[in-house]
Amino acid sequence: MKLVLLTSFNADWRHGRIPAPYVPLNLLCLAAVARGEGHEPVIVDQTLALRDGKAVDGPTFHEQIAEIVAGHEPDVVGLTTMCNSYPQTLTLARECRKLAPTAKIVLGGPQATVVDIETMRQFDWIDAIVRNEADASLAAALARWREGADPTDVAGVTWRANGRIIRNPDAATLRDMDELPYPAYDLYPYAEIDPGAAPVEAGRGCPYGCEFCSTNVYFRRRYRIKSPSRLVAEMRFLHENHGFDRFDLVHDMLTVDARWVRQFCELLVASHCSFTWGCSARTDRVDDALLSTMADAGCVGMFFGVETGAQRMQPIVRKRLTIDAVLPVIRSCVDNAIAPTGSFITGFPEETLDDAVQSLDLALDILEMSPITQAQMHLLAPLPGSPVYARHKHELQFDGHSSDISLFLLTADEIQLVRRHPKIFPSFYHLTTPNLDRELAKAISGAVYTCHTLFIALRRAGTDLRALLRGWVGWKNRRVPEERIQQDYYMSLFGLDFCRYLREEVLDGLAASAHHLVDLVDYFEIRHALRRGLASEKIVFRRFDVDVRTYTAALRGAPHEADREDPCDLLFVDLSASPTHGYAFLEVAVPRAADAVVRPGDQLEIRDPVRQVLERQDLIIRNNTQQRAFATKHHLTDRQKKQLGLRRDTRPSARRQVPLLAGSA
Repeated sequence: MKLVLLTSFNADWRHGRIPAPYVPLNLLCLAAVARGEGHEPVIVDQTLALRDGKAVDGPTFHEQIAEIVAGHEPDVVGLTTMCNSYPQTLTLARECRKLAPTAKIVLGGPQATVVDIETMRQFDWIDAIVRNEADASLAAALARWREGADPTDVAGVTWRANGRIIRNPDAATLRDMDELPYPAYDLYPYAEIDPGAAPVEAGRGCPYGCEFCSTNVYFRRRYRIKSPSRLVAEMRFLHENHGFDRFDLVHDMLTVDARWVRQFCELLVASHCSFTWGCSARTDRVDDALLSTMADAGCVGMFFGVETGAQRMQPIVRKRLTIDAVLPVIRSCVDNAIAPTGSFITGFPEETLDDAVQSLDLALDILEMSPITQAQMHLLAPLPGSPVYARHKHELQFDGHSSDISLFLLTADEIQLVRRHPKIFPSFYHLTTPNLDRELAKAISGAVYTCHTLFIALRRAGTDLRALLRGWVGWKNRRVPEERIQQDYYMSLFGLDFCRYLREEVLDGLAASAHHLVDLVDYFEIRHALRRGLASEKIVFRRFDVDVRTYTAALRGAPHEADREDPCDLLFVDLSASPTHGYAFLEVAVPRAADAVVRPGDQLEIRDPVRQVLERQDLIIRNNTQQRAFATKHHLTDRQKKQLGLRRDTRPSARRQVPLLAGSA
């Protein structure tokens, strides 16, 4: 049978609907099993189609993708599902039904698994849902459909028969991960997205039962992992056939079995592969010795779910970490050149402002430790299948601002769909927090994602973060128009408005360090606007009284020798060519001198910037005021140019001439 497998739409939520293709490892695994049974699988990546111009974003996007699907003349269309894109997936499934009316329309993945009955009741174009791990279930269902029969005896399938919805018993969980064939890596165009690190499935299942997590339903808390020899062999296969030497070992909790980790690391070292890799773990399932062993074997990144910085909240969310032990583990990672990420959640029903600020403080501590550390601050998404959803599913609230877990800038029709079916789309909702203002929780999340350096600087200046956040909410309610508060406000415009708030109500009260902070706020504001495509100018020149770049690096724990009191003049050049590929800018230090190549008020222009970036390692900038030109290196790699969509047929404005006025933004 011809099986077309469709990815979930994926966007860079930090910058709106910028397509962010990902390697659909789950679909490649299913494709390998299906191909082994004699079927003909094809992968269609809707995100890649949008990025590469094979489809155009807008009202007919799903129809365009369905046309691509129908062009393959499928017998079965399989769509993987995630909570963040479930409304779009169901719309796409409907369009596939219209254009491929005889094909079976099948859903799979974590979201459809936990809302299977309700989904099939409300959306009659879905023929079946393959629940949980579908390696065996999908293959068995395909075999029945090839015979012209129904999947009557196929475990793990929910399907329709004569107007009825039938839910077959769950399928048995795969015990031996080594039994799986290699994913059908050849079906995906790795070279077109250059993922950097190739994802490799290391295993499945987490033995823990955290309050907010739904994977314990999907994998049924059964921890399994591939043998070290199988995992290393798969990494070598990807290296030899696709050229990868960096890997993301996909497993919710790789370090549960320390003995397995040591065996894996020993095998990697003995193989002389020189691979680098990252993984996920708990801070209480690693120690200094294990981290050193992992680093010696090429581990360069580790994700830790800390969830809350308040010790009293740890048992409430069923994480049960010791907060005092978190930073020593992060420090040990840094000492071993492993880049750690600490992930947090705010918005639990039992959470107070003090709890949330403790989480913010710990996230800032992690970020302040080293330039290689990262932190995340998610708003709680009540995921179906999670214990917190089961306890609070009748208390769902919708305010149009979902967690970053589900931030996908819903269309008006999709918003109505979400509001009509809270049981199907609960991740777009939130739970009532009696002791934590919802706007404070949003601001804490936005602060970590968009302006954590400002918060670190303010904290160092002695600012009370609780008072700062309360002041922000009051200022926002008075000064920010309602129409400005869109779905992605706290990932985009919040940073700019927070700078306005600091200037109007905070900085004057910090006299001792105000001159540093004023420059830091200006510096952050320019960079934030450029990073998110919000800048009104393409070329910006600024004079700073302090060395803001050294100051910013020091806030993130970078060693520095330069005196941050030294003045600093900077030129910012927007290099973005296509809004569907993201935003990039060049930041150049301009020596302050009597004959400086740029002075406040000068008019600058860059002629044909895309051609220059493609053909040269420097940009020629004309200063029309001084009637001179100068060159500056742009440092963009070929990979970055490709990611930004910079190519010879790109057609932005050939000439960018922008007047620069001292003090303008």
